[in-house]
Order: sequence, then C-alpha cells, then structure tokens
Amino acid sequence: MRSLSATLLAAQQGASNTPYLKVEVKNKITGITRFAWERLYQGNEAEYYHGLTASGDGSLIRVRITLPSDSCKLYRQRVANPGSQSDFSVWTYTGQTNCLAVAVASYGAEVSIFWINSNRELRRLKSIDYGVSWSSPELLDYSPTADVHGLAAAYKSNGNLAVFFTNQTSLFIKKCVGGSWQTKAVWDKNTGELSSVAAVYSSDWNLLVTGQDAVGNFKVWSLVYGDGGNVSTGVWSPLKELAAAPAGGDFLYGAVFTDKPDVYRAFYMEKFNGVQSYSRPFWTHSIPDAGFVDNLWREPVPFNLSCEYGIAISPSGNYAWLSTASVMYQ
Repeated sequence: MRSLSATLLAAQQGASNTPYLKVEVKNKITGITRFAWERLYQGNEAEYYHGLTASGDGSLIRVRITLPSDSCKLYRQRVANPGSQSDFSVWTYTGQTNCLAVAVASYGAEVSIFWINSNRELRRLKSIDYGVSWSSPELLDYSPTADVHGLAAAYKSNGNLAVFFTNQTSLFIKKCVGGSWQTKAVWDKNTGELSSVAAVYSSDWNLLVTGQDAVGNFKVWSLVYGDGGNVSTGVWSPLKELAAAPAGGDFLYGAVFTDKPDVYRAFYMEKFNGVQSYSRPFWTHSIPDAGFVDNLWREPVPFNLSCEYGIAISPSGNYAWLSTASVMYQ
C-alpha cells in the first residue's frame, strides 16, 4: 500500500470531485534550453576557414579565408542589427593573402581578427568601435612552422586576451595582459598532429582541441589553461576525451568551435572517408551545473548541414548565431 502525498490528500478533501491533469511542455533537454535554429542566409561563398563573433552593440562580425586557388585572401563582414532581413552577402577585402588560419573575438566595443600567414606571421586587425573601423595590421609573433591548422581567441571579462594556435603536435598560447603582449608559451602534452582548437573564457581559458594522440587515434579533447578559476594560473589541465575514433579507421575530427551563451556549447566536424563519405557537424553542450574542467557533455548528435570547415557559434542578447563561410543561422 502506498500513502497519498499531502498534495493529493488536500485535493481529495477539496470542494470539487472532478480530477484534472496539468501538463507543462518545456523546450529543454536535460534541463538545458533546446535551441531552435532558423536558417537566414545561404550564399555562394566557397567553404573554407572562417569565424564569427557578436560585438558589444549586437552587431555580428564574420571573417573568412578564400580557397588556395584564390590566394587565401582574408575577408571581413559587419552586420548591424542582424535579423531575418539582414544582408549577409557583403564582404570587405582586408588586403591580406596567403592566410593559413583565422579567428575573431570581441569584448564590448573591441574586436580583434587574428590570422597566421604562409610567412608564419601571427597578425591582428583591431577595432575599438564594434567593427566599424579597423587599425592597420600588426605583427604579434611567429609560428614555428607554416603547418598551422587551428587558431582561436577569447577575451577575459577585464579585456585581457589570449590567442591559441596549433603547430604540428604543439598548442601555443599568446596572451595580452593590460595591453601588453606576453611571450608565447607552449603546452606540456604529448600528442600526434593537431587539427583545430576553440576557446572561450569563463574563470579560466576553456579549450576544445581536435587531432591525433601519440599512437594515432583521432580525438576531440577538452582542456583548460588555468587563470586561477578551477585550475591554477598558467597550468594546463589534463586532456579529457570528448569523442574518439581508432587509428587506421575511416573517421577523423576537426573544425571545432565553442562558446557559452548559457552553458558551454560546441560544434565539431566528423569526417568519414569510407564508402559514401561525408563531412558532418556534430553538436553538444555541457550538463547543468558542470564546470568545463569536469568534461561532462551531452552525447554529441549530428547537425543537419553538410560542410567541412565547421560551424562557428556566438551568443548575442536573447539569441545565438551559427555561421559557416556561406550560411547563417539564428
């Protein structure tokens, strides 16, 4: 026999003897809001390396690199008050060519575009008016080689900034503290070739990295570069596996992006080289109340878009945005 709860006892003793059900429908998965993506734009831009950020006034700043057949030119775009009627087809050529990787990040009115070129130069374009006008390119540092496949940047809430880039089997960080660029540092991990990196700041520098481990298995890892939050300042946390595929198989991973509109959300590419090959983005998010260092994620699921260079994500106000070089979602 089961006893009635206090609520049911009170209902039993109420004035009405007509039962009713109360049904609540919530747009949530494991307590996290389920984003309903709407495609706003489908263009003809060639798919290649790209990036996205929302500046402090709500404008969207997009960047992309053209294909090697077009000299890997760097383009930028600013869309004020983005929405369903916005024109996402207008791009501005920056005058930069032979770009190997690109990243963009923003904090308030400041927006930074980073790229590494075939001369191994790490360069930046900076705006202090939400991406309306831009400084001349500045040289920040050099990559050890031109074998660069991943570049990411993130601002801290005080305006400090960090840039991360992969070079063969190494991941480097270069920080700007109080307006001064620090000497770049390299991680302390042992892996195989790396293919991409994504970064978002929340108490620490929180990273996702794709590539191969030391024996050739393909991985998506989470990693924290400490800033005194959950990890001590200047310390690299252990690599923690988010997805894996065996060496010698038909699957590999790359083109990872992440941000934190509510919880940590991530997109990465799964490429299948077997029969009926494909390049498909997968998405996932962290679970409620979990820290990034805990590496607790929802099981990744595919996103209905065919692309090879990933999907960038950025929050802005009550919305979040997704983009490739040729597609925009709200």
